[in-house]
Amino acid sequence: MDDAEQPAVRASDADREQIAERLRAAFGEGRLGLAEYDERVRDAYAAVTRADLVPLTADLPAAAEAAAPPAKRSRAPRIRKEWRDWAQTGFLLVGIWAVISLAGGGPIFFFPIFPLGIWAVVLVSQALFGHGDSGGSGNSDGSGGDEDGDGEPDARRLER
Repeated sequence: MDDAEQPAVRASDADREQIAERLRAAFGEGRLGLAEYDERVRDAYAAVTRADLVPLTADLPAAAEAAAPPAKRSRAPRIRKEWRDWAQTGFLLVGIWAVISLAGGGPIFFFPIFPLGIWAVVLVSQALFGHGDSGGSGNSDGSGGDEDGDGEPDARRLER
């Protein structure tokens, strides 16, 4: 039975959140103006029954119709973030080394070379040969079947 046919069924928090999420998506797509979006979201969270929620999305396309195919994402932002994390950690470790060296009256062995060096080798190998996020079942090119960097194996890989 459709929700509209059960007017007395009370709406749950999950029902309200689902409607609010559809409204957010419609607002992001430009289907709703800010004032209308705000009013509908307020009405969604104030709804008592499921029937109160139906008119809020009645003039919007179904969620499957509204969803556009995901664009291919570049791995570049993720790689930049990984190197930024490496640099921040390196700055911290070198700072600790410098404080210990100053407190000890002279330079001590440069211990940050081990964690930073190993981490850098891992980052370089990931940049050259792929991330290998698919649990070791990679392609011959080492990309792990995730050539678009979205974390999911490509369809070509699944067809084999």
